[in-house]
Amino acid sequence: MKQNTHVCIAYIVGRLIAGKSITSIYDCSQSLEIDGACLPDNKCLTEFTYINWSYLAGSPDICRYQYLCKAGNSIDISVKGNTFIGYIRESSSHFMGTVRGDFIYLYDQDKSAHFNFRISGNSIGH
Repeated sequence: MKQNTHVCIAYIVGRLIAGKSITSIYDCSQSLEIDGACLPDNKCLTEFTYINWSYLAGSPDICRYQYLCKAGNSIDISVKGNTFIGYIRESSSHFMGTVRGDFIYLYDQDKSAHFNFRISGNSIGH
């Protein structure tokens, strides 16, 4: 997952926010189409631990998700509407972004860089 962290994040927020069963991701920065079957760590990307933050005072519309990979990595993502923020626990790497339709805009604070993705797939029920 470490070498494709941004693709993993795009996959996760694509499922969480866009509600898509992702079949492919287009990495706009590399002009590269990534087939869903070739996604990094594909077997455990589909499982999330869901923790609802709605009980916290002042944050009734924020949900927190935690992705735990079998390799020991974990990504925490907080979602409010179409926006998300999060971090990778093992590296303390922070990121934020937004989802607009099939497009995911991601900013990696540690790298001070923007990444853009387009997702393809079918809608899934929440």
